[in-house]
Amino acid sequence: MKKLSRTSLKSINGNGMSGCAGCPTGGNYGDGPEYTNSCMAFWGLSPNCRNCVDVSADCYGPDYSDYFGN
Repeated sequence: MKKLSRTSLKSINGNGMSGCAGCPTGGNYGDGPEYTNSCMAFWGLSPNCRNCVDVSADCYGPDYSDYFGN
């Protein structure tokens, strides 16, 4: 198996995509005082940005089931 450099991996995975540019990657999302942002703020993010942030599993609980798949 051949090792690939980081430069090569970047060109394979997401070439031409902006990645997390423009997404609020600071802080984390969840319910409770240990989180800097709420779960509702997480669900307000674009689907692309949701993949770029640190989120608690609580944001996928039954209280947020209406938002799954959006």
